[in-house]
Amino acid sequence: MPFVTEELWQALPNRKEALITSPWPLTSLPRQIISIKKFENLQALTRAIRNARAEYSVEPVKRISASIVANAEVTEYIMKEKVVLALLSRLDLQSINFTDSPPVNADQSVHLVAGEGLEAYLPLADMVDITSEIQRLHKRLSKMQTEYDGLIARLNSPKFKEKAPEDIVRGVQEKAAEAEEKITLTKNRLALLESTALVT
Repeated sequence: MPFVTEELWQALPNRKEALITSPWPLTSLPRQIISIKKFENLQALTRAIRNARAEYSVEPVKRISASIVANAEVTEYIMKEKVVLALLSRLDLQSINFTDSPPVNADQSVHLVAGEGLEAYLPLADMVDITSEIQRLHKRLSKMQTEYDGLIARLNSPKFKEKAPEDIVRGVQEKAAEAEEKITLTKNRLALLESTALVT
């Protein structure tokens, strides 16, 4: 509602021109590049953890542990915001570890790169019930494979290629490529979970 904003602007004292043609206000405050970088790193770390939680369907109320790997300088300012990080990322405040090298259980964790020199490891056992997740992924993989095989069979059919319009054939090819990519990602995730299940 720009007309409301313009009315408010004109009601302020000493306004000679319209808001829409006024220059953007200048600030005399210095930009604190280091503070901005610190905030961006915290934001990237929070986003990466939240995305991993969503990808693995972790219940919103469940608190998980995390190992944050960074150099001493980055660790210092991230540690100061530990409570904020725990709140925004739904981490267990007592189980956030700061270190300069990957944890011992790194091969059983989801590895996140939040930024240059800032990583996080989230133990899979904290995030999901590994056995039920393996079963779920096997079912999902079977369904995806069936769908993919159907698309490939359709593309390999000479009648389909002859009779179907070019844009339909292209659409089926794109769906097949997308399905193949999803199958690969699911197989990789399944392999990670199965390797974790063998260790535990």
